[in-house]
Amino acid sequence: MFKKLAVVTAVVLLSACSTFQDKRIEKEDSVTSEFMGGEVKITYTKEGHFESMTSTGSARMTNSLPSGQEEAFIVAKLRAQQKMIEFMKNELESERFKKTVYESLQEGQTINGQANNEVNSKIVGNIQEDIKTKSKGILKGVHVESKKFDTGSNIVLVTLRTGVKEIGAAKQISTLMGN
Repeated sequence: MFKKLAVVTAVVLLSACSTFQDKRIEKEDSVTSEFMGGEVKITYTKEGHFESMTSTGSARMTNSLPSGQEEAFIVAKLRAQQKMIEFMKNELESERFKKTVYESLQEGQTINGQANNEVNSKIVGNIQEDIKTKSKGILKGVHVESKKFDTGSNIVLVTLRTGVKEIGAAKQISTLMGN
């Protein structure tokens, strides 16, 4: 009983600490790239350090029972998780990944008006390596960022988020639980 109370208290404290941060500073130093038709978004620093990943999934409500919306939510959540895993397994090593990151960095990383491909190549490598090494933690830190239900089309849209902060929180909770 005491262990559960300690875990709940830790979760509340961790979420409270992350709520009051200065978002303006994070946005200035971060770059976001979209993959898989915009359904997966990666945020990273200009130095090539992974910050966060979001993924969206959707599902149509197939019945009008009270449990229908919850079932659609579960399916949408699983689809969003599948997209994250598919991205890390297939897209991360692709030429498309490199091209997208190059294009996202072109504004800030120029020398004499020309894109510095050597700098961009190093950043892409850093991002790939950072995501690979943190892949297990990335999946453990996944949480539902938003859940929307469109009554007109009976579609549930779920956005999942994970990142460096979430990985740290997941590790702390795991430690508190004795795992």
